[in-house]
Amino acid sequence: MSDPAHLTLLDKLAVWSSWGVAAALFYNLGWMALAPSDPLGAVSLFARGPGAPGWAILLQAAGLAAVTAAIAAVLSGRQLAYAGPFAAALGLGVVALRGESAEYLLLAATGSSESPGKAIAAKLALESVGWLFVILVALAVSGIVTRWCFGRPHDTQHERTPAPRTIDGPYFTLIATAASLFAFNILTTGLDRRAIQHGQVCFVVAASVWLGCFLAHRMVAVRSVLWSIFSVALLAVVGYLWAGARSPDPNLPPSVPTSHFLRVLPIQFIAVGAAAAIAAYWSMLRHRALSAADDETTEATRASEGRR
Repeated sequence: MSDPAHLTLLDKLAVWSSWGVAAALFYNLGWMALAPSDPLGAVSLFARGPGAPGWAILLQAAGLAAVTAAIAAVLSGRQLAYAGPFAAALGLGVVALRGESAEYLLLAATGSSESPGKAIAAKLALESVGWLFVILVALAVSGIVTRWCFGRPHDTQHERTPAPRTIDGPYFTLIATAASLFAFNILTTGLDRRAIQHGQVCFVVAASVWLGCFLAHRMVAVRSVLWSIFSVALLAVVGYLWAGARSPDPNLPPSVPTSHFLRVLPIQFIAVGAAAAIAAYWSMLRHRALSAADDETTEATRASEGRR
């Protein structure tokens, strides 16, 4: 794999084309598999009728994610790490935009004996784990296709990354989750009285996860983006369960949740969060490459001054 900063124009066109294909496939074929039973509903496993079990929907989504990840892996080659799962996450995020926001689920739960937030919080946490499965399938398929088509070349990135310890992966996940949680609470300040919007939700999730993962990369050395994706799933599960434990605000209408985590659909949390986590990984690679170049320049300068 190469540094993102070293991509040529042809490499960038290939990568962008693969992401465009992924977005188009999910926008059309993905909508056919994931569309809610209600034409005005949200893209969620719990917005489908009884004739469409959740596991069947996840398998269809995983199959389409595997196809898009394989296409992206072939087009990008080894020029950009994890371009395949990024394409799958991008496609899932695009198909979620065709449906309604989380407001639909909140209004659908108003008839229960509990508050809408408490009624659906545990279900949303469980659904997040299902979408995580889809991203993991894309991650595995992308790795298999890349090795099958391009072999296992020498990886210079691992030479610049300190050898991780056994506990570094879980430690990284905890740091990234905690930092993302803090950033999420900061970025959602002032949304108590505002309606739920797709763009607003996607920005908050992407920014929170990117900041959390990038901070964790600065503190802990890990070589795989898998720990970053685990932090996204942990953030979603913890956030939804915390939202379900909070007391509802009787002054708010049912369409405005007490907890800002309930503004985010599970598919948006995992898809947008996974894409942001991979983007943070790319930023980390570029940062380490620039640091290594600066160190080499400094050493060369010191060596030349010593010879004088």
